[in-house]
Amino acid sequence: MKKILPYIAIIGTAAFLGNMINIGLSYAVHWQSLEPVAFMESFKIDFPLLLGPTAATLLPAFIATILLAFFDKQNQQARRYWRYAFVALLLINIQTAAYHLPMNLDFMDLKYTSAEATSKLQGWVFFHWVRVGVAVVAAIFGIKAFKQSLLSAAD
Repeated sequence: MKKILPYIAIIGTAAFLGNMINIGLSYAVHWQSLEPVAFMESFKIDFPLLLGPTAATLLPAFIATILLAFFDKQNQQARRYWRYAFVALLLINIQTAAYHLPMNLDFMDLKYTSAEATSKLQGWVFFHWVRVGVAVVAAIFGIKAFKQSLLSAAD
């Protein structure tokens, strides 16, 4: 299992990153083109469809990274990189749970006025791209950790 964890962490992080880029370049652009109420009605349909791929990619990446960051004692430098990847993924989870998820639920409940929805969506998109940037950092450190593990194994 220990040998497969780095693959799960890296592939999961990369898949999550791809999913986030897709959302940013397609759904977010589409949502911004709609009238605010039409956007919130569309979001009610779109969000549940996006939730599955997001969880299916982020959760395995997060769990594998935790295991590599805190329980693999063999390579300290690789572990340090895994910890950096873990911190990035943790920040993504916190941002998603504290910022995006509550707002997503409010969009689905049509809780905002047109002006509020427009403003909230702009903030949502901005912070979505922050999440993408942090996912890039997580992916980079995952790859660095894996590379470090391979270098140490060759010694």
